[in-house]
Amino acid sequence: MRRPHSWRIPISALRQGPNRLTFDLDIAEVGGEEHEVAENPLFDRLVGPLKVELDITRTGRRFLVNGVVRFRARLACAVCGREFVGEYAEPLQTEFLGEGEVPPPDGKVLAGKEVEYLRFKDEALDLGPLVRDAVHLAVPIAPTCRPDCRGACPTCGQDLNQATCDCAKPTESPFAGLKKLVE
Repeated sequence: MRRPHSWRIPISALRQGPNRLTFDLDIAEVGGEEHEVAENPLFDRLVGPLKVELDITRTGRRFLVNGVVRFRARLACAVCGREFVGEYAEPLQTEFLGEGEVPPPDGKVLAGKEVEYLRFKDEALDLGPLVRDAVHLAVPIAPTCRPDCRGACPTCGQDLNQATCDCAKPTESPFAGLKKLVE
């Protein structure tokens, strides 16, 4: 059975000072879907639950949220094209302010870091948009299956991480034609 609205934290459940919360959430519980990062053609889907770890510090009607969203995603490597599952951990940091609360005079800086301020109107902090944003920010535009991925041969398509091929290697730079234009 799914927990309803587990991403909305009732303010009454948060005591003054630090509060430590951890959740295992399905992306649907925060208003998303398994193909959440559909605008990235190399992203296939999320694999398994999102693991959300939060420290929420309450000071009156102000709530400083620090935490991390951990998840796994199936992607295609931008270099070799092979599918792989990547593991990601994206930090969260924001401050919720109640109606009438004023941000500190030093602007959006807290302990040397820029902090996003959000307002809450009802008696709950809606963390769903923060979690979905963290997923989007963590997935790289050009993911690689491993840091030293050698890619695929442009002639025969052989995955150069698996084996070498007998195709002729280019002897001059692909930018050699540009040099002729400059001269």
